[in-house]
Amino acid sequence: MKTNIGSSLFVFMILALQGGLAQSAGDGSVIPLPEEDRLAIEKYLGKGVVGEAIPAPALADTTRYLAINVSARNYRLVSGPDKGKVEHHQTTLLKQDGGGTTWRYDTGARFIFFINAKANGDYIVTGATDNEEGVMTQYLPGEPLMLQGLAPGKERNITVGMKVFDLSNPDEQTHTGSLNIDYRYMGAYKVTVPAGSFDAVLVKWTFKGKIGPASLNDTQYRFFVADVGMVAAVEQMDVSAMLIYNKQRKIARVLVDKPKS
Repeated sequence: MKTNIGSSLFVFMILALQGGLAQSAGDGSVIPLPEEDRLAIEKYLGKGVVGEAIPAPALADTTRYLAINVSARNYRLVSGPDKGKVEHHQTTLLKQDGGGTTWRYDTGARFIFFINAKANGDYIVTGATDNEEGVMTQYLPGEPLMLQGLAPGKERNITVGMKVFDLSNPDEQTHTGSLNIDYRYMGAYKVTVPAGSFDAVLVKWTFKGKIGPASLNDTQYRFFVADVGMVAAVEQMDVSAMLIYNKQRKIARVLVDKPKS
């Protein structure tokens, strides 16, 4: 009898330990937002946008969180030189084949981004066009936008090469450089924007980059909601513009209305 009780207790302890490890490594982790990150976000988005931490899922379906198939979204700039302006973002499918799917993402302003959906579920930014400065930047192998399968609290480190070309002469390469990116899935949080209140996952990018003598250290944040896409962000206008033209243009945007799929 004592043996049976001891065995049952041992099995219970093992199961409980396994359950705890599974929660900490995947679905259901509740990760409070570090004060340093909260202050950095509130500096640009303002208070009242980011609420309490909630159970965070593993990013098992990046397509739902990016919701790139939604053709149009409207964002209001709440920080930066164009504060108050509404941007009309438009997504266009360019190519779909065995190597993945390529999208053109137009911010309705100066920037156009090119996004590739890889077969493994990762979404990466492969290039950006800056119409104001007249340059196009290629990212090799691609700047991470949404990475498949990442558990809350986990991060990946990626080194990305950059090549910059003159739009008026696309064959002319004007600059080269590199970016070291720490990509971290921070957790999930209640988020309130003009489009509504959502359960959002938060991804943080920490950039260290260099083009010639110029260097940068920058942090960006984006909140994503399943089947809606990005609902709030704190980011630079463009990383390459920071390096080449020393333009530190931090902006914050919030989703104005829920997009139609």
